[in-house]
Amino acid sequence: MKKIKIVVSAFLIISILSCLSGCGSNHDKGSLIDNLIDGWDNWIQSFSKHALTKEKDLQGEKDEGIDAYTGTYVATYNGFNGKEFIFGGTALNRENGNHLQVTYKLTIEDGTAELNWIAGSDEYSVANANSEDTKEYTISSGDNYIILKGENFSGSLELTVKDAEN
Repeated sequence: MKKIKIVVSAFLIISILSCLSGCGSNHDKGSLIDNLIDGWDNWIQSFSKHALTKEKDLQGEKDEGIDAYTGTYVATYNGFNGKEFIFGGTALNRENGNHLQVTYKLTIEDGTAELNWIAGSDEYSVANANSEDTKEYTISSGDNYIILKGENFSGSLELTVKDAEN
């Protein structure tokens, strides 16, 4: 019974917050539904930044670009075990467009490392061996993150994510 109360309370709080988010949006932009969706999108984007690895916990130096999806990252790893969520977020529509260009150089001296792109519930390998390349990705609604996974990983990563030219 206590779990049901918690779930119902959480649902009501989220519903109220999404309504209030919609109330704060630009009403000249469209209908009430459009404003509610826009408010909800802004709300989830603000919370998705917390999924990224905090800069103080990253192995390297990160310079964020125009938003959490873009920037540069340079790191040297020594026996790294774990995951770093480097760039990305959760959104219905990214304000700066949905096409990104990812340029990377991954050098593995010891252990294993994999640079991945998460799109929703799917995870795609960008690189898992010594390599450098430039790739383009179209982000979709929902989660979109670039992460590095390492197991006893020693080596380096140079990563630049920017808006792709259309």
